Amino acid sequence: MTFDIGEVLSRAWQITWKHKVLWIIGILFGFFVSIMFPLIFSPILFPVLMQNSKIDLRAVLVLIVVYALLFLLFTIVLYPMSVLAQTSVTLGVLNANEDGENISVIDLLKRSFPFFWRVLGLMLLFAFGMTLINLVIQAFLFLLTILTLGLAVLCMMPLTLLMYPLLFGSIVWMEQATNGIIVDNMTIADATRQGWSLIRNNLLPVTLIALVIYLGIGFVTGALMMPMMIPIFIVPFSFMEHQPNWPIFSISILWTIALMPLFAFVSGFSMIFTKSAWVLTYLRFTRSPKLQPLPGIVEAT
Repeated sequence: MTFDIGEVLSRAWQITWKHKVLWIIGILFGFFVSIMFPLIFSPILFPVLMQNSKIDLRAVLVLIVVYALLFLLFTIVLYPMSVLAQTSVTLGVLNANEDGENISVIDLLKRSFPFFWRVLGLMLLFAFGMTLINLVIQAFLFLLTILTLGLAVLCMMPLTLLMYPLLFGSIVWMEQATNGIIVDNMTIADATRQGWSLIRNNLLPVTLIALVIYLGIGFVTGALMMPMMIPIFIVPFSFMEHQPNWPIFSISILWTIALMPLFAFVSGFSMIFTKSAWVLTYLRFTRSPKLQPLPGIVEAT
């Protein structure tokens, strides 16, 4: 079976650009995910604060506890929010592909509820599996490091690069399994088996489209998000002296807040395009060999 990557990507771009209702879901979810940046980089402040003699150590310990609770709460809420966003976008892409009519955000959210627990279970299953595999590999490397007095770290470093194909492969597998649940109303087990079967039977086209999507989007988003990293790395310098440098700290915080809309737009747009491409890929593998153009869009002859 032939697979036209250009056709799928072109159609994914048409859907992403034309159906602005999907932008609302993607951008709102992007705003929520943007909270992750201060949460991830906040721990780098704790050692600096502890070394500052004018700051009470007990206050720093309280901040650490509060941070841990906030991070735990964010992680707990992140999965349900991600399920609703991704399921709604998938349903929106299906609607655009079949009918070409706009549908409201509320209707998409309502339609996503029947799939919520299965998609959430699938995400947790893959997250647990990847965490378990990573722990096994890290434990193996740690054991070899002890037995070889550190020499194994140098020898095994190239092998750790194999984690990246494993990571992206699991993401693609989860995408296709998620499509099986939403598009064909499958159970978690059936969707997981079918997702693996689709990848195994179409390894070359899946690999090519994954490289185009993840490398292309990763390069673009990385270049656009680079300015957002600057204030995050500047913040620790505002606490290096005995007296906190509040102007530097304030500028860094304001710069991060100002760039959050950019991150929300770029990440939301990227999620919609990625979802569109994988949904269309799933339909291409399981249904009609030819994708029909969207209404109002004329294909070049």
